Amino acid sequence: MNKKLIITLLFTVIAMAGQAQEISKAEATATDYIKLLNKQGYHVSALDLSKLEKDKYLLSPVIQIWSKGKMEQNLLDDFGMAYTNSAPKVTVGLMPKTDSLFTCNFQFDDVCGFTMNLPMPSVKNEDDGSEYTNYAWRPFVIQSEWKENEVIPIAAYSSSWYDPEAKICRNCDDLEFDADFLKSATFHYSPCIYVFGITIKKM
Repeated sequence: MNKKLIITLLFTVIAMAGQAQEISKAEATATDYIKLLNKQGYHVSALDLSKLEKDKYLLSPVIQIWSKGKMEQNLLDDFGMAYTNSAPKVTVGLMPKTDSLFTCNFQFDDVCGFTMNLPMPSVKNEDDGSEYTNYAWRPFVIQSEWKENEVIPIAAYSSSWYDPEAKICRNCDDLEFDADFLKSATFHYSPCIYVFGITIKKM
């Protein structure tokens, strides 16, 4: 290899190394804004209905309250209202209202939807007696098969729980729940879990 070629390759390697160290300005993306909103307590999950024949099904919203593995209450048992699948998806969103209250919004199309204010009970840190409010939003894995009038869970919003071994309140678990969600740490330990979903019925 001649000297000129070696010098050329050396300068090329130096130039490439210099380029690898450069940084430049980047524009914030929608994902960046979503992460920021999530940290402020804003969350949205959606259910794809595009493969259902349009306007042939009735959709009913579901809000369940769970505590340490047991379903305590279905808040919409007597809701008495269902929406047609006129749109290709349903969304469930949360918005913070106060430090101990949030607003849940179901949206079934551009017009039909409803909101409900729900409390966020705090958890007591048994080590120092302080009250702790920390809730986590986790979506469910949506199963491809479903049965009429059977709850299809979309997302859960759960409080932290006191860990006596670590002497802290924590809310650590998988990023999403599957069909075995009752085996999760959240459903085993959390004293307050909201499960948001829908039921589907053919018209």
